[in-house]
Amino acid sequence: MKKISMLLFIIATTIACNNKSGSEKTTESGFKYIVYTKSEGPKIKVGDYVTLIMVYKNEKDSILFDSRNSSLPLRFQLDKIPFKGSFEDGLLNLAKNDSATFFVPADSLYTYLFKGKSGMIVPQEQTGFTAGSLVKFDIKVLNIQSPAEAEEEIQMKLSAEEKKEKAELNKYLYDNKITIEPSEEGYYLIIREKGKGAAIDSGKIVSVEYEGRFTDGKVFDGTKQAGRPYTFVSGAHHVIKGWELAMKKLNAGDKFTLIVPSKLGYGEEGIRNPRNGTFIVPPYKALIFDMSIITVDDVPAVSGR
Repeated sequence: MKKISMLLFIIATTIACNNKSGSEKTTESGFKYIVYTKSEGPKIKVGDYVTLIMVYKNEKDSILFDSRNSSLPLRFQLDKIPFKGSFEDGLLNLAKNDSATFFVPADSLYTYLFKGKSGMIVPQEQTGFTAGSLVKFDIKVLNIQSPAEAEEEIQMKLSAEEKKEKAELNKYLYDNKITIEPSEEGYYLIIREKGKGAAIDSGKIVSVEYEGRFTDGKVFDGTKQAGRPYTFVSGAHHVIKGWELAMKKLNAGDKFTLIVPSKLGYGEEGIRNPRNGTFIVPPYKALIFDMSIITVDDVPAVSGR
């Protein structure tokens, strides 16, 4: 999962430098990069939180993603250097307000991201990381924070975002005359039509039709767009926690509305579109699902050897 998150992170990241003239540098490990602006402040260290603008490009200089398209800048903790010559390796040479271009070997990046326990999980030609090429990262460092500084800022922001979410959810409940009490975990389950089918026990294969929207009515997802029901295994953590909890109380044929606070949904991180990095679900968003349980089946038996 960390490697997939890393892939989404790289596909969802920050800047084409306007100033094309710079000085080429080489680190002790042989990592080459070009510096466009150089500051005298302290350099990034492992453990620091960094805020960046970064553009991810292929060997033909085509922009695959620009983080400036997102509503929030890229911010993360540099907890480790995954391999020598990674862009994280290059960050150790930069200070606040520095801008640079890093050239990362596509083969190393591909191996790090796509190597599974039994080999490579995706052929290299399907990833965009052309064998033998260099992947370009244009980077501008906006801020560097120690863990303590970052944690203080995060807690202040979380408090404000949590209050905003609670206000939006309370308004939705009031406007829609929803008076039922939430579950112990915090979700709201409103049964519209009770089915008579099988109960959803852990390990069952469940097919549902649903439409997901925000409290303002904007639809963000649904099976109508896909043209088919969504199928998952109950209890296997294939869906958000709010779904997993509610399914335990449902049967095939049930039609209902499920209201999920962000702590049981996508939380403080939200979920981004991996193609362009924009938020499909922003952080701290309560979600409303209109759902129908289509089928509840046993997992097909697998014949023994």
